[in-house]
Amino acid sequence: MSPRFLLRQLAREMRGAGGRIAFFTLSLAVGVASVVGVASLSAGIDGALRREARQLLAGDLKIESRRPLPPEVDAALAALAGAARADVVELVTVAAAPPAADGTPGRSALVELKAVAGPYPLYGALGLDPALPLGELLAGDGAVAAPDLLSRLGIPAGGEILVGGLRLPIRATVTSEPDRIAGAFSVGPRLFVSRDTLARAGLLGRGSRAEYRALVRLRPGADAAEVRAVAERLGAEIGSPQLRIETYLEAQPSLRRGLERAERFLGLVALLSLLVGGVGVAQTVSAWLAARLDAIAVLKCLGVRPREVLALYVGQTALLAAAGSAAGALAGVAFAAVAIRFAPAALPAGAFQLWQPGALARGAALGIGVALLFALPPLVGLLRVPAARVLRRDAEPPPPSRWLAAALALALALGVGATASAQARSLALGFAFTGALALLAALLWAAARGLAALSRRAPRRGLGVAWRYGLAALGRPGAATLGAVVSLGLGVMVVLALSLVQRQLSRQLLAEIPAGAPNAFLVDIQTDQWPQLERRLGELGAQAIDSVPVVMARLAAIDGVAAAELAERTGQERGERRWALTREQRLTYLERLPDDNTLVAGALWSDPERAEVSVEEEFARDLGLALGSRLAFDVQGVPVELVVTSLRRVRWESFGINFFLVVEPGVLDGAPQQRLATARFPAGGEQRAQDALARDFPNVTLLQVRELLEKVAAVMRRIGLGVRFLGGFTVVAGIAILAGAIGAASARRGREVALLKALGMGRRQVVAALALEYGLVGLVAGAIGTAAALLLSWAVLTHGMEVRWALDPLPVAVALAGTVLLAAAAGLGASLGALARRPVEALRHE
Repeated sequence: MSPRFLLRQLAREMRGAGGRIAFFTLSLAVGVASVVGVASLSAGIDGALRREARQLLAGDLKIESRRPLPPEVDAALAALAGAARADVVELVTVAAAPPAADGTPGRSALVELKAVAGPYPLYGALGLDPALPLGELLAGDGAVAAPDLLSRLGIPAGGEILVGGLRLPIRATVTSEPDRIAGAFSVGPRLFVSRDTLARAGLLGRGSRAEYRALVRLRPGADAAEVRAVAERLGAEIGSPQLRIETYLEAQPSLRRGLERAERFLGLVALLSLLVGGVGVAQTVSAWLAARLDAIAVLKCLGVRPREVLALYVGQTALLAAAGSAAGALAGVAFAAVAIRFAPAALPAGAFQLWQPGALARGAALGIGVALLFALPPLVGLLRVPAARVLRRDAEPPPPSRWLAAALALALALGVGATASAQARSLALGFAFTGALALLAALLWAAARGLAALSRRAPRRGLGVAWRYGLAALGRPGAATLGAVVSLGLGVMVVLALSLVQRQLSRQLLAEIPAGAPNAFLVDIQTDQWPQLERRLGELGAQAIDSVPVVMARLAAIDGVAAAELAERTGQERGERRWALTREQRLTYLERLPDDNTLVAGALWSDPERAEVSVEEEFARDLGLALGSRLAFDVQGVPVELVVTSLRRVRWESFGINFFLVVEPGVLDGAPQQRLATARFPAGGEQRAQDALARDFPNVTLLQVRELLEKVAAVMRRIGLGVRFLGGFTVVAGIAILAGAIGAASARRGREVALLKALGMGRRQVVAALALEYGLVGLVAGAIGTAAALLLSWAVLTHGMEVRWALDPLPVAVALAGTVLLAAAAGLGASLGALARRPVEALRHE
């Protein structure tokens, strides 16, 4: 069968089938657009990160630690011929405007302080206004601040700012920073000072939460292999578990991991809309082939073999799928362009490349594959069309055998599983997604069948003509109920479930802080400062003041097995366990547990012969700990062994001071330590206290709980908005399927409308009847999707995030009303041709 013959036959088939082809293309294009949009964005961001990797790291490699870098680092870097070095210290602290003339403290704010020494940045450019060398601006205790910091504190250009015990002149504002992703979560605006200024400010006391970093630029012309080799050699020479060595090839690892997770999740959401589009393709192909049975029988009588007929229509379906995929791919590129236009600060300037051939090819391949996969059952039915239909119009194809039906169902499940695995880049995740989707689709299918049966049996006495017709049409054979309810229900479930989760988390973060909970945390408190600071807090109106000692330590071994070995065994399989094995731990010691801690196993301080530790139960589960487990810690060079004698459950939502590890008193009393404190201030008192403490205790950082939670909630709202917008593609695909199913039956619907008009119904009554029918479809789909969304959001919040669930009526009402209106509008739009039929046509023999 030549391509020319295939195209000629396709042109013939398209005559009079423009509506069906349009719905076929739309159903597929919507899903492909979402897949290509997500793939283009993720590929573009990843490509931008790779192209700008040296700038994002501000060097070829960096050496990082939570403690001052040891002399071994200086010696190792000094031995690198032709290398340049810049040193950076970052910490969160409080900066303030100078006090007023009457001594009233100036307004204060949390800042992310960055102290630099050497030719920073080694790659890229630091945007400054005025554009002078950074070293010149920071000389003599100068400072460079973000513009929003100055506006927040009311400091004029060229004014002064208080940091620690110093008053610093603001000599410039910073407009861009190469090694910081704009738009990412941050505690506060940026403030630059020199390393010498930071040392004089008194902010680097024992236990301060600073991050020390050495940035290195190797000799000119050093390629990736040389950079990697130097990093490996430095790791072998220095060999300290407290140091992290990272090359520009791994720049922004947390951002990359987050991007990968987001791409998997959003990719599956996009795939869902494509699969819903596949349902529309299947319905359109079924209606198309049902109208072509006579032509197929003629082809068989003319000597065309069944497999050639099958090849003909498979080829036509593939061509239409290619057209729909191409349209969807272009729409996906446009979607990515719009998304990046609304978030230009999320990437380095000019780094994003919109044209992503891999994403286009991936979306087109998925679109064609899904179209053929879902069209396979009706296409295989062509083999059973009898040639005798030419002589007998009532000769219908026999139903498929059970074995064939099972084989087609298995092929569909395997195809969807393979597609989901490719989209998620995980075989287990792909087939888990397929199983959950199959279960939900089966429930929606059963509900749709139940609705059709119920509508046939529902009493109609006392109802108007429009209501009686709408109910009858809902349950008749060939109605659009089944496919529309499944597809629309899936779309409503995705959008509403994500909305409910995001709204509930935001509300709980912002509004459900327990009564009596602290609303401020104070960190970086030196032990000898605490008595005076406690008195000052009382003078500022603080209540429920609490404080505990904090000792920093690194887990060295569990039951005699080194933590490094355990971390290597763990690999990437359990991120929580690896995180607990590799990071520094914060320990405290208490005589009795806080009220929000409950013992679930063992007894507190029950063994006088051994040093004991009480472990939070989930932390113990992640590390595989049990009563009697031995934990070896390195407490700033001093080995300490502790035995687990109790496990605790902690109510973290109390916002009290809580730790994973609580040690019995007397073991760590002499260890280097600082204090952590909480307090509750009256409404509006947090800012006043922060302003006063910034003057009296400049090294102490006050964290306002509500302000931090608002930042987290803002990030969640942005993420939720994007995901809901993407889930909206699934709703659009469902609406397209409903319209396509109605359009496929336009001829029959036109005869019905003409008959109704002939029986005396006015045009307005007919429109009302059709609107009620399609609105009922939307109502049922919305109700089922809403119920599924409520169940899913409850499971995610209560079991996945351990957050209390509560019914949110507003999005539920919007989802139901919106689905009804959309379904009614789509149905009426697809029925415009039928509404134009004249009554006389019902009296003619067609």
